[in-house]
Amino acid sequence: MDTLTKVSLLINIFVFLMILKKLYIISHHGKIIINANKSRFWARFSVIFWIVLIILWCILGYSNYMHSTYYSILLAVLWIEISIFNIVRDLHKSEIRENGIYGSGHFYNWSKVQSYSWILPTTIEFEVNTFFKTNYSFEFIIKEELKSKVNETVQKYVHS
Repeated sequence: MDTLTKVSLLINIFVFLMILKKLYIISHHGKIIINANKSRFWARFSVIFWIVLIILWCILGYSNYMHSTYYSILLAVLWIEISIFNIVRDLHKSEIRENGIYGSGHFYNWSKVQSYSWILPTTIEFEVNTFFKTNYSFEFIIKEELKSKVNETVQKYVHS
């Protein structure tokens, strides 16, 4: 096995472990209180897009398997893993959950949320501490009928 194939194998293992970590985290975030994803159309489009790419990479991997190019097979598997990771990430873009919030593709425990404020009648801004940046902020657009539930939830968990 040449060096490039070994490196590809290690990268595949690393990405697979990232997927497992993401799935573990999602399973321990508690139930969804509010799903503030902006558009179900774009979420569905994104999932369909990644599934089509997975199918194409499966075909590419199979054709490379027939020609015994292990590096190309591992590369196809890597792209499949990245696609699966993106599907999982895209399904959880903006959510308020029992144990924290998803914002900008990342999960923040309630202990990381520094403050929140309503910047528009239906737009809430969260300020969070991250590993590299302090006071990082992002916004959720909330449906009017869910505003009281969001208020109740964030008042319960955010102590600013």
